[in-house]
Parts: sequence; structure tokens; C-alpha cells
Amino acid sequence: MAGNEATPLTSPEISIKECLLSPNDFDEAKISGISDSSTDPSTDKDETSSNKKKKIKDEKRCRVCGDMALGYNFDAVTCESCKAFFRRNARGSKSTRCLFQGNCVIDVRTRRFCPHCRLQKCFNVGMKKDMILDETERKARMAKVLENRQKRQVKAKGREEVTSSEQEVGTDWSELITNTPVSNFSENSPTPTSASSEHMPCKIDLSNLPEDREMYRKLTESESVFIKELTLLYESTLASFTDSYHSDQNNYSTINQLVNNSEIAVRRLIKFVKRINDFMRLSQDDQIAALKACVLSTILLRSVAFYSSEKDVWITAKGEVPTKILKKATGYISLHDSHTRYCRTLKDVVQDNHEMMTLMQLIIIFNPEGPNLASRTLISDIQDHYITLLKHYLEAEYSFSNAKEMLPFLLQKLSELKELSEEHSKVLLQVNPTEIEPLMLEVLNLK
Repeated sequence: MAGNEATPLTSPEISIKECLLSPNDFDEAKISGISDSSTDPSTDKDETSSNKKKKIKDEKRCRVCGDMALGYNFDAVTCESCKAFFRRNARGSKSTRCLFQGNCVIDVRTRRFCPHCRLQKCFNVGMKKDMILDETERKARMAKVLENRQKRQVKAKGREEVTSSEQEVGTDWSELITNTPVSNFSENSPTPTSASSEHMPCKIDLSNLPEDREMYRKLTESESVFIKELTLLYESTLASFTDSYHSDQNNYSTINQLVNNSEIAVRRLIKFVKRINDFMRLSQDDQIAALKACVLSTILLRSVAFYSSEKDVWITAKGEVPTKILKKATGYISLHDSHTRYCRTLKDVVQDNHEMMTLMQLIIIFNPEGPNLASRTLISDIQDHYITLLKHYLEAEYSFSNAKEMLPFLLQKLSELKELSEEHSKVLLQVNPTEIEPLMLEVLNLK
């Protein structure tokens, strides 16, 4: 439960249900770093900082509908949805007309209601139809991208190794996934001290990837866009820092402080899942149950993203936090050792790849073995979808042969989170409920 930001003991008594139902995100300025900083009273002291945050927010929002934007598309900042809409309709010969008064409000919720007004707004914000590539130009551009990517790679293994890799592609993936434990609640999960997982040879040499493009999967356009949108959401929530963080070790001297310092991570998790359509398909009771089941695993997985193997610390926006705070605050030496070992072995493989971290996080959230769930089959089907998406991403990014090693390793590390979470849950017996934030009391079942 380390490596998370501190939060004052003055937050309002807000339940998980209220957080999920609220159209706005509580403490959004502190949580994401991209929201209007006027929600934080302390920012009144620094108007320049407030303007910067608002500018960052505006730059990341679609000029057409206000959704999260990935960058410039056809000369305007837009989301992937409006980009695709403009590509399909801007050059269309079929004229459109508004069924109302020609001034429909276009936002995330209404952008599909009136194509005419949406297209007009695209033009109004500066999108240019002459920048749309036809099929021939698009293929030429894609070929150029692939060519440049190959030039950046160091000459790959010899022809014999490539031939060997081609033979390995025939592995039965369905059998591999079936025989690999996935759920972080699996009863057969090995302990985090398992030597087999720590020494598993799957760290990929990026300078020695296969050069033959036939050795890679080509993601579909929908897969590619979906992964980009999920990753951008992850980066603005769970993977981001906050100004309220304190690197002083005195802020982690007790177990109560460790628990309370994890509250912002929980709020970030809630903000993350509220933007996931698959999560919103669940009933409210299942949403709450799924959140409670994955909180500890999420906090632990999040600590991996900020871990430095070289210094054995968690890197933060305002300093470094040594991992030994776990020993100091809890007295559990084995807890510290298993936690840092887990961070080290997983970070060696994932490194700073946010796409992998995003998909692993989603696999954790949709865990059909969590307690108090009603729609287990639906949740299992959703989890299968993200496991498949992770497999496809690895095949597209690292080749079929490398993905064959990486996927079972990553699923195994997710499985190990069960035991690591149970070790941390024992520490919760030491907390004083009167000193714990209300949201943490509920989400950790400490009431």
C-alpha cells in the first residue's frame, strides 16, 4: 500500500455508490492533474498554476464533442470518434440536414444524434477535408510508417533464428491461456517468492526483435483505437501524480497513514472505471463488489509503475519514497521483501509500457471470482476480451514468438497478486478505524 499519494484527513464522507453515481469526479483536480483547478481551494494562491492546468485540460479535449483527445486530426484536436466520423462524412456526396433548428448541442452524449450539426462543428473548429487520405495514400503512408519503424530497429537475429521463430508460432494459444492461472483470486496461485516466476526468461531485448513484419500481428483499426483510448484514460488517472503528494517519510510512519495515503489511488480507480463502458454494463451492486475486490491488487499493481529497481524506491512527482517504509510502518519484513520482489520482477518486463499496464489493470477489475458478484459469467466474458486484447497487443508489438513467452508470464504475475494482497490485508488488522478515511473504511470493509 505504498507508493501512493497522501491526502488530508478532511475529505467529505463520500461512499463508493456516491462516487459512481456522481456525474463529476470528486477532487478531480487533485486526481487527474488535467481538470479545472478551481475545484481545489488551495489553487487560489497560485493563479498561474491554475491557468496552466486549465490549458492542459483544454489541449486534451476534443474541440468537437469535448471527449478525451489523442492529438491533432485533420488540423484540429479531436477524439478518435470525431476523427473517424469526419473521415467518413466530410467528403461524402450525400448531403445531410438537421431535423431540428441547425444548432444542436454536440457533446459526448449527443454527438451521434445529429450528423449534420456534428459535421458543421467539425468544419467550424478547423478540420480540413482536403487532409483526408484516400485508400492509396493511406496504404502508402502505412508502408512508410512500417519502413521507418524497421529502420529504427537494430539488425535482428540471423535467418536461422527467424526460421526457428516461425516454427514456434504454431503454439496452441487456447491451451496456453487455459492452462495459465489468470484470476488474482485463484486458489492455486504460487507465492510471490516463487523462484519460477522470478527467473522466467521473458525479458525482451527490444534491439533484437524480428525484422520480418510477417512475424507480427497487425491490429485491427478498432483494436488499435480502443487500446489508445484506454491507455490515455489510464495515464490521466491511475498512472498520474498529484500536487498533494508528500515524499516525507514521516507521512508513512504508521499503518493508518499508509491506508489513508492510498485513498487518492482509490479515487483514481473509480474515475478510471466510470469511463469504461464494459464496467458500466454491470449492475450497481456488481460495480461496487468488483471495486472492493480489486482495490488492494490495484494499489499493488500501481506501485509497480512507480518503482525504481536501481534505487529500490517509488518515484513520485516530488521525490523518492524508499520501500523500507513498509518495514517501518508495519513491522512486516516478509511483506516488504515480497512486495519489492514483485515490483522488481514485473517492472523488468513491463518497464514503462502503459499499454500493458492498462490491459493488466482491466483484467484485474473484471475478476469473476470476486465475492458478492451476481453476473459472474458476464464478468468472465469481459475479462476474456481483455486477455485476448493483451495477447494481440503483445503479438503486434513484440512478435508472435516473444508474445508466447510474455503472455503467460504477465498472467502469472496477475495471479500472484492474490497472495500479495492477502499479505497486505493482514496488516489492516492493525488499523484504528477512527483514524481512517470514510471511503477507505468502506472499500476495505473496515467498518
